[in-house]
Amino acid sequence: MLDELEIKIKERIQERYNILEELYSNWFTENTSILAPKNVFYQTEHIEKHRAISYLLDKGYIIAQPVDGEDEMVAVHITSEGIDTYEQGYLTGEAKGFQVVADIKDKN
Repeated sequence: MLDELEIKIKERIQERYNILEELYSNWFTENTSILAPKNVFYQTEHIEKHRAISYLLDKGYIIAQPVDGEDEMVAVHITSEGIDTYEQGYLTGEAKGFQVVADIKDKN
């Protein structure tokens, strides 16, 4: 049985994988970057998501760059390290951590 901290950790891992998944999927399209307003990307209303984004930036799994001529926009894309991390997580099942948490919560 998972304890509360383990569940919280798995939810945080899943939050990071969700972000990587969106950027990973976008990477294989014509436009490899996602354009986002800075206040949405660096949002602080949802602290868990803000921390997840900071973590991914610090690890070098994603990059956010200013958009020329658009002061309030950033272009965000996944890096090769981020691709490797996402793919390995997906193949090992680690990227599906929230599903494990959801199943356990449903049983309780």
